[in-house]
Amino acid sequence: MEQTGTSRPPIGAILAIAGGALLVVGSFLPWAEVSGGGTSVTAKGVDGSDGYVTVVAGLVALGAGIMMMRQTKRVLAILALVAGLVGGGLGVYDALTAKDNVLDAAAEELAPSLGASAEQVRVLLDEAIDAGQLGISISFGLFVVIGGGMLALIGGSMSMKGSGSAGTSGFAATSAPVPPVESGQASSMAETPPMTQPPPPPGEGGS
Repeated sequence: MEQTGTSRPPIGAILAIAGGALLVVGSFLPWAEVSGGGTSVTAKGVDGSDGYVTVVAGLVALGAGIMMMRQTKRVLAILALVAGLVGGGLGVYDALTAKDNVLDAAAEELAPSLGASAEQVRVLLDEAIDAGQLGISISFGLFVVIGGGMLALIGGSMSMKGSGSAGTSGFAATSAPVPPVESGQASSMAETPPMTQPPPPPGEGGS
């Protein structure tokens, strides 16, 4: 029995779904932690605009993966690939710039209560970090977002490669085979003389 291309498990779609789910969940988890003076404060992804971008990217990858479970299309694979690239890339960027982003947000929040400008508060925070009084570390939620983006990117890439051969395999599976002609039938068909008119009865043709 022949196995068609549609019987294979859609690995790309599964990866896109898993990656999209991780992007959404990771956006609501802590991305950074600020500790100092015996206390710590965590910042979630959705506390800033980047978290909402990763949520949207995760929903796009999740929806594209679910639709690819039924039918693999190139446009769906591209959507999953782009969503993974945007979500994972933004997570990597925030991981590299988490310190500056957290300090800027903290300076703007503390400036009104201290009666100083955000720039002045930022200088104080930098001095506290240099003195070891304040520490900033990346939390696990950001790694979840990065991992989800990578899964969606890989899933979209795999589905895009598989979409090129999907049409060919489906046509081959649905085309009806031509029954072979037996040798006896072929020889009998070849030996059959063409139909001719019967000869006239005797006595009518010659005079």
